[in-house]
Amino acid sequence: MMIADKIKRKPGLDLTQMDGEWIVLDAELCVVTRLNETGGRIIELLEHEFTYAQLAERIASEYDITIDQAQADVEKFLVTMNEAGLLDKRYEG
Repeated sequence: MMIADKIKRKPGLDLTQMDGEWIVLDAELCVVTRLNETGGRIIELLEHEFTYAQLAERIASEYDITIDQAQADVEKFLVTMNEAGLLDKRYEG
């Protein structure tokens, strides 16, 4: 996957946080995805448009990790979310 200039989650996803994890419901595809705290935070942030760099910087700041680690984690997460159909295709690279 090429990372697009701008990234946003697919419209219409329902997000719920409970017991330290996030549940993402894609009613259109009848798919439920469970995410850890960091993954949930990223998908929550992607309600709005972000560049890959902005997203990595935000995660590095919020979780007190290096920018290199944040970039690697965010990239891996975005690839997984794209494969699951949870990213807005209009922003695909």
